[in-house]
Amino acid sequence: MKKYILTIIVLLTLTPCKAQEPKTELLDKLKYNVDKNNYGIQPTFYYPTEISVNDYPVCRGLEFFGNTVPNFIDIAINENGEQELKILIDLANYKKHGKSILKILLVRSAKGISIISNESDFPEENILVKYELSGDDITQANIKDGYFLKTIKFNANIPVELSSLNKSVQLKNSTQLLDKLYNALTNLTKDLNDKNRSNVLEIIQNAEFEVAQLRGMKKEWMLKEREALLSNTFTLLPKDSCEVKIYGIGRMATLVKKNSEIIKQSAITSKFIEDFPRGKVVQFYNFYYNIPKGKEELELIRFDGYAITKYEKK
Repeated sequence: MKKYILTIIVLLTLTPCKAQEPKTELLDKLKYNVDKNNYGIQPTFYYPTEISVNDYPVCRGLEFFGNTVPNFIDIAINENGEQELKILIDLANYKKHGKSILKILLVRSAKGISIISNESDFPEENILVKYELSGDDITQANIKDGYFLKTIKFNANIPVELSSLNKSVQLKNSTQLLDKLYNALTNLTKDLNDKNRSNVLEIIQNAEFEVAQLRGMKKEWMLKEREALLSNTFTLLPKDSCEVKIYGIGRMATLVKKNSEIIKQSAITSKFIEDFPRGKVVQFYNFYYNIPKGKEELELIRFDGYAITKYEKK
């Protein structure tokens, strides 16, 4: 049996960079604060799992055998006060046992969070969520439904003030929205594959700046991510294989693969830029679009990516 491991790639990328107007680089406006408080979540899971905060997916694993993956979640916190953590687990291949199948540690001021971090590394008041799910917690109703869903509330303050998502209109799943998203992603992936740098940077400039600022990234870090993105080759599924998935409390949408699976895979994959000697690496990209109030056309507001390494038999 092949083993799988998930690698989260912080694909926060690009910005406007017209060759004629280098001074318009949005990344120059990034405000990096080394002492900024961060919010981090460190999940360990053994079945396909999607974890979202305020309806924004902060961690997704499609095929997994168990590993701890740290993620910063500032990007999902848009207002002060109560936040919502949602856990969705695909139980299609679940086998009953009493062992732990999910552990979550969500903390404040998580600058030092790493794969070996645990609750003893943080002051008790900084641990916002500590949750563990065992096989004994999975009911027959869950198994019949094919999934486990749980919501947990916690309190947090806005790490960075960016209100663009709050200034977006509510989206409705429709054929028209599917058409608009597919056209937008067709143009974006074509420009990426053609290495049309000026067009790419024009399309994603605002998303790159916002994601970088929300993640607390330096400009030079983002420039490296930009070059990685521009060097990849992207594949968009045929339109009839795609469907709309709306996130961000109804204010941003992306395209996912149309199937019956509980956790939806992105409609866009890319070729890994380096050979991996022990197995095959598949990268998925999520491009989220919104419609700002007062406008009619979609704009790219967020994007991220992740990779799955499929290890070969020895």
